[in-house]
Amino acid sequence: MAGTRFVPNRNNIATFLRTPQTRAMIERKTRAVAEAAARASEGGGQFRVDVETGEHRARGAVIGDYSTNDPEVSRRALLRALDAARAVE
Repeated sequence: MAGTRFVPNRNNIATFLRTPQTRAMIERKTRAVAEAAARASEGGGQFRVDVETGEHRARGAVIGDYSTNDPEVSRRALLRALDAARAVE
């Protein structure tokens, strides 16, 4: 067993990470986080979701609270909302 080595198939991994199903899952999870952050925000909760499929993978981001100029308010709301992604399939 000492000679066994795992070599990932990077092309197939990249293909999987760009599929419409993967993008849809990322979008569902980022929207759930944005909604939870809006509920947890002290400043009104105007968050934006950005989902994009690039050359190598689909990615999603929840972007700051536009209702406040205080980055700490936005950061606290986002940290409180991270668990919302786990609850969404």
